[in-house]
Amino acid sequence: MPRGRGGKRQGTPGKAYTNRTDMMTNYDMDQGSPAAGGVEGRDTVSQPVLPVYPEQIPSLTTPTMRPGEAITDGLGVGPGRGREAMTNMDPRLTETQKLKKWLPLLEPIARSPETPDSVRTLVRYIRGS
Repeated sequence: MPRGRGGKRQGTPGKAYTNRTDMMTNYDMDQGSPAAGGVEGRDTVSQPVLPVYPEQIPSLTTPTMRPGEAITDGLGVGPGRGREAMTNMDPRLTETQKLKKWLPLLEPIARSPETPDSVRTLVRYIRGS
């Protein structure tokens, strides 16, 4: 019967093939196998991720956490404040003003050729605010 691929079988029946000696190494479980505990794990132990249960997520029937605020607050229509309510809602503006005092330290870093573009963009943003 003709064989599909390859040639005639070589080797002696019952003997190990010489080209597969790599499969016979490192079977000693005492010398560093992960199953034997010989390989060190990470130094830091990650905190377990706590599950979020459906009861913890608010639904449409959950009472509001802002009872004094209209649901349409910030929209151009309906009760509540209009779009002017959204102008002072950006916390980045106050934080950026606080970062301006660090510009003398950040600008030399931004001028360095090894500095990533994202850091340069951040310094330009702080300077422009």
